[in-house]
Amino acid sequence: LVPVCRGVYLYKRAPWPRGLILYHTASKLRADTFNYISLESSLSDAGIISQVPLEWLTLMSGGRSATIECGDFGTLEFIHTAKSPAQVANQVSHDARCGLWRASVALALQDMRACKRPLDLIDWSAVDESL
Repeated sequence: LVPVCRGVYLYKRAPWPRGLILYHTASKLRADTFNYISLESSLSDAGIISQVPLEWLTLMSGGRSATIECGDFGTLEFIHTAKSPAQVANQVSHDARCGLWRASVALALQDMRACKRPLDLIDWSAVDESL
């Protein structure tokens, strides 16, 4: 067994794709709260931010904010949100590949502004095309 973080272990012989370990760890750590992939992670996946955050996953969470180091696997950043699942139901979709909810481009931008994250990496022409 290889420790990932805080009581989460990875069985070395299991066929886990390395790129999904952070996603599955996030879903296990916060299984009791509503979470969704947002901010830079969601915008990068949508092609709105040109830079890809390597080994860093940003999620909005109904739980408290926390940054969790997962050793060689990367870092999880949970940002608290007071939004209920009902408030964002039409702006999130379930990503079966990683087992988490994912924000739409519009919701991720709204979260970026609410969290006062820098908007200078955003390709606004790509935003216009996606909305």
